[in-house]
Amino acid sequence: MSNKLRDLIGLTIEEMIAEVKKLLPRRTGLSAAALQRVNAEHATTVVPLQANARRAEQLEREVSDLVNEAFGLTPAEVKLIWDTAPPWMRFALP
Repeated sequence: MSNKLRDLIGLTIEEMIAEVKKLLPRRTGLSAAALQRVNAEHATTVVPLQANARRAEQLEREVSDLVNEAFGLTPAEVKLIWDTAPPWMRFALP
């Protein structure tokens, strides 16, 4: 399996089709029906995952802002937190 296909959330429909084509034997293309199935799968699986990921990031930012506010952190303190945040943090301040 393609490494890109393992991370579906980051794929556009064009990228997904390209990755699926790479997995096919040489000189084998996607039939119209197969292409339609890939498009349908992207629409029913990947698009909702992308929307959920955007919503999760939005909620994470809201929680972060609420925690910073609850602790009364100054903008300089918030900047220091993000400047020293570990690399696995999902998002960074804009």
